[in-house]
Amino acid sequence: MSNLTGPAETATGRARTGRSVVTWAGIRSVIMDRISNGTYPPGSLIPTEQQFAAEFGSARATVNRALTSLAERGVVERRRRVGTRVVLGLEPPPGRVSLPVIRDMVEERGWRFGFSYLGPVDHPAGGEPAERLFRSDPGDLRKFGTLFYCDDRLFGAERHWIDTAALPQLTDTLLRTVTANEWLAHNAPLTQVERIVQARSAGAVGVSRMLRCPADAPLLVYETTLWMGARPVSWAQFSLSPEIRMDVSDCECGAPLIAPPQR
Repeated sequence: MSNLTGPAETATGRARTGRSVVTWAGIRSVIMDRISNGTYPPGSLIPTEQQFAAEFGSARATVNRALTSLAERGVVERRRRVGTRVVLGLEPPPGRVSLPVIRDMVEERGWRFGFSYLGPVDHPAGGEPAERLFRSDPGDLRKFGTLFYCDDRLFGAERHWIDTAALPQLTDTLLRTVTANEWLAHNAPLTQVERIVQARSAGAVGVSRMLRCPADAPLLVYETTLWMGARPVSWAQFSLSPEIRMDVSDCECGAPLIAPPQR
C-alpha cells in the first residue's frame, strides 16, 4: 500500500496519528498531484479503480467517487472497456490565459476605482471551496474578502479562496495594496479560467453584511475558478450590489461591464 500520510501525497485529508482513514477527496487530491507533476500526462491512461483501491487500501466505491468528481470537472475522461484517461486539454496553452481585471473595466470608462481589503471573512461555505479546488483539507486554503468601489460608491464584494501552497505570494500585506483579481491577472501563469454567472441571494453567498443589503436581496454573482498548469488554485465569488447596472452590449465573454450605482 502507498504511504498515504507522507508530506508529498496523502489521501487522508490531514495528517493523523494512529490509524488513518482514506477519503475519496484525499484520493482525488493524490491523483491531481500526479497529473500536475506529470506522472499522469495529458492523454495517458491512469490506473483502474481496482488498482487504485489496492494501492490506497480503500473500497472501489471510494475510488469511483474520486474519479467521478474529476470527470465532472473535465480533468479525466472515463470510458467503459477503455479506462480513464487524462484529457488532452490539460496541456498548458502556448500563452497565458487572460483574466478580466475589474480595475480596468472601471477606469476604461472614466470612473474612479477603489477597493478595501477585509482580510478573513467569517461565513460558513461548507465544503464547496475545497471541492472547487480539489483539496481534501480546508486548512490548505486561505479565505479573504474585498470590497470594490466605483466613484466612491460600493458596487461589489468578493469572497475569495486560494490554495496556499500554489499562491504563497498572496499575503495580507500584498492584498492591502492590490486586489487578488489584478495580481493574478498580471502575475499568475494561468492556464484555464472556469466562469459561472448566476443569480443568488446575498445571504446565500455570505455578502449581505459586506454589501449592507438584506439577506434575501437578489444579486448577480460572477464566479471564477483559476487554474495553473493542471490544477485549480483560486476560487472567487464576486457579487454585484443589488442596485448595480450591467451593460452587456459590447462585453467580451466572461467580462461584465459595470455601471456605477445611481446616486
